[in-house]
Amino acid sequence: MLARAARFTAPKASPAARRMSTALPGSPARLQSLVDAFRRDVERHLPANGEGVAFASAWLHTDNIVVHLMHQHFPELLAGMDLVAVDTLHVFPETLEVAAAVEQKYGKPARWFKPLGCETQADFDERFGHCEAIGHADFDFHSKIEPFNRAMDEVGKDIVITGRRKDQGAVRIEMPVWEEGKRTLNPMSEWMLDDVTAFVDAEGVPVNRAHNYVFRNAEWICPLQRHRTDLPWKREDLGKPYWQATEAELQGTDPALEHTYVFKSFGDVHTSVPVYKHESERAGRFVRYASTECGLHTRATEPGAPHGGELVNLLVKDDAEREAILARAADPSAKSVSLDERQLCDVELLLNGAFTPLRGFMTEEEYDHVLEHSRLPEQQLWGMPVVLDVNDRSAYAAGDRVTLRGAGGEPVAELTVESVWEPNKAKEAQLVFGTTSVEHPGVASLFAERGQFYVGGRIKGLKLPKRAEVGAFKTPLDVRTELGLGEGGHEKKLAVFQCRNPIHRAHHALFARVLDQMPDVSMLVHPTCGPTQPGDIDSDVRINTYRALADELAKGEHADRTHWAYLPYSMRMAGPREALQHAIIRKNYGVTHFLVGRDMAGTKSTLTSEDFYGPYDAQEALEAAASELGITVVKSEALVFTAEAGYVPASEAADKGLEAFKLSGTEFRRLLRSGEPIPEWFAFPCVVDELRKDLLSSEASDDSTASASESEGEAQQAAQRV
Repeated sequence: MLARAARFTAPKASPAARRMSTALPGSPARLQSLVDAFRRDVERHLPANGEGVAFASAWLHTDNIVVHLMHQHFPELLAGMDLVAVDTLHVFPETLEVAAAVEQKYGKPARWFKPLGCETQADFDERFGHCEAIGHADFDFHSKIEPFNRAMDEVGKDIVITGRRKDQGAVRIEMPVWEEGKRTLNPMSEWMLDDVTAFVDAEGVPVNRAHNYVFRNAEWICPLQRHRTDLPWKREDLGKPYWQATEAELQGTDPALEHTYVFKSFGDVHTSVPVYKHESERAGRFVRYASTECGLHTRATEPGAPHGGELVNLLVKDDAEREAILARAADPSAKSVSLDERQLCDVELLLNGAFTPLRGFMTEEEYDHVLEHSRLPEQQLWGMPVVLDVNDRSAYAAGDRVTLRGAGGEPVAELTVESVWEPNKAKEAQLVFGTTSVEHPGVASLFAERGQFYVGGRIKGLKLPKRAEVGAFKTPLDVRTELGLGEGGHEKKLAVFQCRNPIHRAHHALFARVLDQMPDVSMLVHPTCGPTQPGDIDSDVRINTYRALADELAKGEHADRTHWAYLPYSMRMAGPREALQHAIIRKNYGVTHFLVGRDMAGTKSTLTSEDFYGPYDAQEALEAAASELGITVVKSEALVFTAEAGYVPASEAADKGLEAFKLSGTEFRRLLRSGEPIPEWFAFPCVVDELRKDLLSSEASDDSTASASESEGEAQQAAQRV
């Protein structure tokens, strides 16, 4: 490794000088400010002679701008640094074409590295396996990571330059220009896509010819299928990049071909697909991965890895920034939202990383994409919208800073507004819940309780909401740390049991059977403890039953492999789509196996008591997403109790002619109220005790309220008589 070379001693720019122009993206004024910032960053962090500097280029237009600006402003540095390129042997031919054009135009040959011992794709297939046959992680390692690491060792780099930008999203959103710990310079971090396209047009920077291609089809094609070579769409070469084309040119002359896709970014042929023009630049990258980053940046496909690759923590760490937010919150004229318990749960899960990779309430674009495709704009799977609902649209505008207040008006976070819109709630109900019927509790809440408008934008947290149950509501990092899982992928096996009601014997049997059958698996019992549907037991009572049962099970079998934590989540009762949401949340907690029983997140009609979802719809939905999420679905059918075999699957009891004991919910509630014994095969005595305590307390409260009401009525009547 080379010693650190001497650097330019340019004075540090002032905050004002560092501030980007407020001009529109792509405007001459903004481009000039970006170029000026690029020059300052290079002067501040890189040696004048380029010694020990390596630029790893993927030959994207942003990367090519870096070479262009180096050639224009720092020719000596460009000559002395190493331009490094990895040919995975699976890249587009057009990528190799633009690489050659850049090398020739700027007189800077790249140092090319290929997978170890390979010169052709056939060599790769023979040595490591076909790209579709080996896992994503293995492919990334052999085609990218190992060649890249070998390249860095050979060139003896001290500093790496990248062409990454913040507006590419995911883990890049908060990427700084200079990463001291990684000795990495990201000089393009503040550029936006419109800046990039405007600059390459103005300066004649070489770009990939595949940007010229447009793909048209009569029907929408799932992103997971767009890599296939047998698709019926029609391809046209526009003769210019898609961003230079008019809408009419993009749409073509056949009105039946209403779906139009373009390449906005490039990687390997089998992991890069065309997308709609309005979609994120990264939307077409790694669409069959759990991440939109290649293995050089994240390893999100590993079991147990956070969704998107890196666990989000939105709590402000800088004291000065924290004080500034508190000062704005204390201003009587400042805008604020008093959060109800449902909204507070959403804020808490955003702040603590359970909703990773989200960094705030969804914008209109994110909301629309999730509604229609169950994916974020960058194509990561996502179950349901996470939005902040309000009733006064005129009170909020893009750029506003809004204090989010919890119990007692205490500030918990600050939202920077990016979009405000009026949603089509009927469409949302149909797509999320599968129905617009107000007999569905979630739909009824959407129409009757949610605000008329939605506000989206990033949030910065001051503190997690206060909870009476100290230490019970563990964050993803808490669980990962406690169980020794780390913040990324891991090799341990952690299953999760999700529930929203008190845990009775049948529920316990579900996860106890998994522990019996899978001795290398630990179990996280992870009940949701936020608002649910009308008629459900209050969260504080449920928590009391969980505490009592946890104490009871701590004395029994599998105690060392059973762990408890509570999730501050508000149930929507959205069936399969909510089951997907649960899986993503638990993935962020480090879970590798998801136990899915009958009718997860399901509900019944409030009028007819008919189920809105099939008993195993959630299982089927999660199985379809399991490989992409990196989670193993552990399915279970309903269990019944038999005298001969204890709890067994209902089908097994029927096949063996075993008599299943039954106790209806109505009868259970009658026994609770009457104080009569409840069969121990049905419920744990400790859980029954907690439920009866609540029942007695509620009845006493009702009697007290009734008595007070009668006394007040008598007093009013006496006053009227006087």
